Amino acid sequence: MDYICGSNNLYTRTMTRIRHGFVGQRLAVLPFHIVEKALSNPLTSGLAIHSMGYFPKAGNHYIDREGGCGEYVLIYCVQGEGWYRLDGRLYTVSENQFFILPAGHPHQYGCGARNPWYIYWIHFKGSCARYVYEKLPGLYRIDVDNDSRINNRITFFEELITALELRPDEDMIHYANMSLYHLLSTFIYIHSYRRVKLRAKGEANSFSISSATHYMNENIGKKITLKEMASHFGYSASHFYRLFLKETHSSPMHYFLRIKIERACRFLLDTEMKINQISFILGFDDPYYFSRSFSKIMGVSPRKYREEVIARG
Repeated sequence: MDYICGSNNLYTRTMTRIRHGFVGQRLAVLPFHIVEKALSNPLTSGLAIHSMGYFPKAGNHYIDREGGCGEYVLIYCVQGEGWYRLDGRLYTVSENQFFILPAGHPHQYGCGARNPWYIYWIHFKGSCARYVYEKLPGLYRIDVDNDSRINNRITFFEELITALELRPDEDMIHYANMSLYHLLSTFIYIHSYRRVKLRAKGEANSFSISSATHYMNENIGKKITLKEMASHFGYSASHFYRLFLKETHSSPMHYFLRIKIERACRFLLDTEMKINQISFILGFDDPYYFSRSFSKIMGVSPRKYREEVIARG
């Protein structure tokens, strides 16, 4: 995890500026009285969620807070590019990078002009919020390797958004707020988070099917190519293809697609996310292409799959 300061202005120079409302987005905003109640509860007064969400391919996304914000803001870019300005310094942001904006400080941020970012974000406050920021006062990168747990972290983000989207009861709000400690700790103590990962016996940092599928899962929301997969392990595309095919009797790209569709099945059954939300989370910019790919593998459309499995109980 490296500290990074950018120098190129990626500000989207356009008349259109959008705060939210992106296709496939997820958004959970807690009412003021619920946040204040959480801050007065000894169990959750240290860290309390104000709002959180996911903005995929957030073109023209732009925020300018001249007076700062009442909460601390964590932004985690999982794809694309963006930028932010804080205390007179401009930072450029690329995929697998994150930063926290301190409460009360004027700031601006937005998507890249040519490659809009996909971001998970959370506004939080509480007596411990300042100490979280002091642990992470800049821009940081999370690299993919055999010990990385990017997919686990994103899945947990999705779980907490789900917990808060649909009028949660008091217990669910307590669960989400107390879980925030764990989520933030995966950024603050990233090396410890990686060290406790359950690994396959004898797993090494060289190529193996387990390491290849781990790489696919870590990039499940992206459109990675065969060449990118092969390059990660130091192979040519053709050699990587032959190795993978020999072990799995499947091409790498088809295997990667099946992993995406299997995850889609879980989202369809375990959440109430819309089809286009699932599509963007899994790296399909076109929901219709996602539906066609799903139907080709599962034999039914995503909507039909959800209806039939739920109907069977």
